[in-house]
Amino acid sequence: MRIRSLLASAALMAAFVALAGEAQAQTAPVTFALDFRALGRHAAWYVALEKGYYKQAGLDVTIIPSQGTAQAIQSVESKAAQFAFSDVAGLVAARANSGATSKMVSVIYQKSPYAIFSLRSGANVTKPEQLENLEIGSGAGSFTQKVIEAFMKSKGLKPETVKYTNIDPAARVGLLAAKKIPAIETFAMSMPGVVKAVGAADAQIFLLANSGLALYSNGILVREDYLKSDPDKVKGFVKASLQGWKDTIANPKEAADIVMKHVKGLDPEVTFQEIVIVNALVATPDTRAKGLGTIDAKLMAESVDLIAKNTGSDGKVAAKDVYDTSALPQPAIKP
Repeated sequence: MRIRSLLASAALMAAFVALAGEAQAQTAPVTFALDFRALGRHAAWYVALEKGYYKQAGLDVTIIPSQGTAQAIQSVESKAAQFAFSDVAGLVAARANSGATSKMVSVIYQKSPYAIFSLRSGANVTKPEQLENLEIGSGAGSFTQKVIEAFMKSKGLKPETVKYTNIDPAARVGLLAAKKIPAIETFAMSMPGVVKAVGAADAQIFLLANSGLALYSNGILVREDYLKSDPDKVKGFVKASLQGWKDTIANPKEAADIVMKHVKGLDPEVTFQEIVIVNALVATPDTRAKGLGTIDAKLMAESVDLIAKNTGSDGKVAAKDVYDTSALPQPAIKP
C-alpha cells in the first residue's frame, strides 16, 4: 500500500512539474525599455506587471531604464528590447536619419508633456517669445530640443538663438535650484520634483501644449518586423499595458504604492503627484470617447508634419510610416 501511495504521489508530482513547465513555456520573455529611469510617471507599467496583466497575456516582461527617448528607440532597433516607450518626435527623426523601422502602436501621452522650467526670481519663462536667446539645460540624446525648435518656428520665432547646455537629466533640477542654469527642459511630470527643490513660490512651468503645441508625444513602439511576425504578442502587450493605465488613472494612490514597491528610493509625495499629472495627459476627452492609446490619423499626420518640416526631415517620413493601429484592443479600454 505504501509503495502504491508513493507511486501515486510521484505521478502527481510529475504531472505538476509537467504542467508548470508547459505554463512556463507559454510565457514569452520580452523586454520593455522606458524613456528614462523608472519614476512615478511610469507607475502604470508596474501596475500591469504587479497585477499579472502581462502574465495573462502570455508575456514575461522585464522593464529596463533608458537615458532619453533616443536610447529607448535604439534599444528596440538593436533588438535589445521588443517594446519601447518613446515619442513621435524621436521616432520621426530616427526613421528619417538612421533608417529606423519602429512604429508607434499606441499613443499614451495624448497631450504633450514638453515643458520649460525656470525660476520666477530668474528667467520666469511664461510665453513663447521668452524662449529666444534663452539658455536651456538639456541633453545630447533629448529630442525635446527638436520639439522646441518646431514649436518656435510655428510661432515665427528664431530657434537658432536658443543655447542648449548638456546636463545629465538627474542633475538638471538641482542646477536650476542653485541658479547655475536659467531654465531646463523636461516633462511636465517633473513639476513635483522642481517644487520640492526650489519651492512652490519660485517654480515656474511653461507647458508648450498650453501655448498651442498640438503634438502627440510618447507611446508604445515596436519594430515593423516584430509586429508582423508576432502580432499576438504585440496585441497582448498593448492590451495589458492599457489595463495598467486604466487602473492607474482610477486609483493613483494604489499605483504609487505599487511602483514604489518595485522601484526603491522614490519619494512618496513626488511619486503620487507625478502620477496625477501624467494621468491628465493620458485621460483626455479623446481617450474617454475612443479608448486609451487611441491614434487619430489627422492628429498623427499633423504631428509628423510639424516635426518633419521643422527638423529637416520634410519629405523623408510620411505619417503612415510611423504608426499602426492594428494592435489596439477591441473593444477599447476606456479610462
